[in-house]
Amino acid sequence: MSQPEQNFTNGPALRRVRLRVGYHGAAFRGFVINEGINSVEGLLTDVISTVARHRVHIDVAGRTDAGVHARGQVITVDIPAETRLPAFVRSVNALCKPNVAVSDPEWVSNEFDARYSAIWRRYRYTVLNSETPDPMLVDRAWHVRRPLSLPLMTLAIDPLIGEHDFSAFCRRNDLIEGAPVPSMHRRVYSAKWVDQGNNVLVFEIRANAFCYQMVRSFVGFLVDVGLGHRPASDTREVLLARDRAHGSQVAPACGLTLWDVGYPGEPILTI
Repeated sequence: MSQPEQNFTNGPALRRVRLRVGYHGAAFRGFVINEGINSVEGLLTDVISTVARHRVHIDVAGRTDAGVHARGQVITVDIPAETRLPAFVRSVNALCKPNVAVSDPEWVSNEFDARYSAIWRRYRYTVLNSETPDPMLVDRAWHVRRPLSLPLMTLAIDPLIGEHDFSAFCRRNDLIEGAPVPSMHRRVYSAKWVDQGNNVLVFEIRANAFCYQMVRSFVGFLVDVGLGHRPASDTREVLLARDRAHGSQVAPACGLTLWDVGYPGEPILTI
């Protein structure tokens, strides 16, 4: 969404608000603002700036790729302290619909940051495993026609749990010459496959953080195991190789959803 240039008033007392954000990723080229493309951050920045009458900067719990969805993304943003949050949310949603919505507004301290205060993120990836496609899932699931072995895919998960160097499952962004190579160490707290019936399989994973394309690489590898293209025992060998050449295909973005984000003192919900 492109908004006309606004003359925002200067000097309002600002206060930090935390918002839950859901979006249908097929409508965007990713979360992050990029000149000339439709992004979730670009839309939210323009809309919140308009509603708050104050140019804002958004901090976000996780930057999703083009086509990836979110149910429980979290952002923080500084807005005028006198803002009435229920009315603010209604106004933002009226301008963001139909593909983005905010909810659960909460005033937080200035030290709270959507990204750096988070202690875990949870993703879900949906696979439609049937010969026949489902038009209702066309941009929400990866359609895999050949039968998958759920027991084999479940067996292959175990070595992923814990803290590891996940270089074999992560794509490195272009590095600036001379800059330090970013760590690919992450801690996976839990991971599982759930058979939801009607040929729908869901992979759920929770970790302290994720590197680029990590979840989609996991799913691509596990689907290869489920198809019988490689044994479940390959998981540990791929991890130890620390090289993407030992991995598998990267699953399509359409099946991935950022499900929720956790912060200190909050319960882990089973949803």
